[in-house]
Amino acid sequence: MAAEASATLQFMCNILSLTVIVACVILKVPQIISVINSKSVRGISFSSVMLETCGYSIMLTYHFAMQYPLSTYFEYTFLVLQDLILVNLLLHYSGKLQVKILPWFAVYFVVSSSFAFRFVPDVVLQLAIGSGLPLSVGSKVMQIYSIVSKQDPGQVSAVTWGMAFYTTMARSVTTLILTGDIAVLANFALSCLLNLTLMLLVIYYRRISKKKLY
Repeated sequence: MAAEASATLQFMCNILSLTVIVACVILKVPQIISVINSKSVRGISFSSVMLETCGYSIMLTYHFAMQYPLSTYFEYTFLVLQDLILVNLLLHYSGKLQVKILPWFAVYFVVSSSFAFRFVPDVVLQLAIGSGLPLSVGSKVMQIYSIVSKQDPGQVSAVTWGMAFYTTMARSVTTLILTGDIAVLANFALSCLLNLTLMLLVIYYRRISKKKLY
């Protein structure tokens, strides 16, 4: 009976992991398309996106370094790539995409590679994953503050935040069952709550804006 229950839980986790990976392949696409079509970064907090990119990168490199099952973190590959695209778009449309920022991208890739291939002591990896939670929370709080203070979501995509809510909720479940890593679980659970908050705020203020037009 226990074996059957374990097999059922494993199957459920595999299905959840698959849906998360599929969702994350396109998670930032609605936001990217919104920026490209409008040629505007209005409402999108650059600081929020930068912190989010750092947080996703830490999660990706930590899981890789710890040799966790690929199915538990593969989506971060797509999330990091999409966030880097979004960062470049934000820099481009705000007129800040200049040659002098290239060294910062080089530093980012060197540090990420050092974490992923464990060129740094394990204690550094533990400190890094510990910083993942405040980075994730900080990025979302900054975006929440930007929306609430302006009472305007601008080009922020509710679809993207809705998918983010689902992926973090599903990952909370798979992490609890497969690895039981408390630091990672806390990150996912709190991110899930903040993602839901952001989605609802975007929907709410967008409706308010539409009502004002009429």
